[in-house]
Amino acid sequence: MNFSLEITMKTDLSNLPKVKDVYITMLPGDNFRLVAKKAKELVQFGFNPVPHFPARSIKNLNELKEYVAICEENGVKQVLVIGGSTQP
Repeated sequence: MNFSLEITMKTDLSNLPKVKDVYITMLPGDNFRLVAKKAKELVQFGFNPVPHFPARSIKNLNELKEYVAICEENGVKQVLVIGGSTQP
């Protein structure tokens, strides 16, 4: 059986169990650049990071393009696109 994890920005990566996929929650108020940085750290630890792309938290097309570009540069191969937030 395969397992994955979901972490927040506060998670200490040195304590993660050996799983392949690690989802990174982008909570309301989190900065997408910091989420992308956490993804890069996960790549360096040998994990497959899957950052959240919460549609309601991404302000505009330019921000989306920047988030995608940073993630690609950091070795991210997979993302999870979600509605995010409590606001419709």
